[in-house]
Amino acid sequence: MATKAAANVAAIIKANNKALGAALAAGDATALSKMYAKGAKLLPPNAGVLKGKDIKAFWETTVAAGVNGVKLKSQEVEVHGSTAIEVGSYVMSAGGAVIDEGKYIVVWKKEGRDWKLSRDIFNTSRPAA
Repeated sequence: MATKAAANVAAIIKANNKALGAALAAGDATALSKMYAKGAKLLPPNAGVLKGKDIKAFWETTVAAGVNGVKLKSQEVEVHGSTAIEVGSYVMSAGGAVIDEGKYIVVWKKEGRDWKLSRDIFNTSRPAA
């Protein structure tokens, strides 16, 4: 990140990631789904491409399954105008126990004053069972 503006976007994304973790800890699927941009696509492991109401349904199912923690660690952010590409890693937990670790790529899109998830893909780094 060469510019102050890019560093500011990276800081916003870091704060958004923290807010995502807090919403998951609170079991708030509505707040989670509102973090996504209009026309967003979520590409979770072992599922098709989700969009619209299916993104909220994914988070509702995730919360109902007992997942209540995620730590996101941004490793790189590239800013291209009103779009940013983030690469990072995650640790997901349920009831305090780690249930998955992996990596992700998020394409962020600026909507108004907010940066929202536009394309969100993640997958495990654990070996297949």
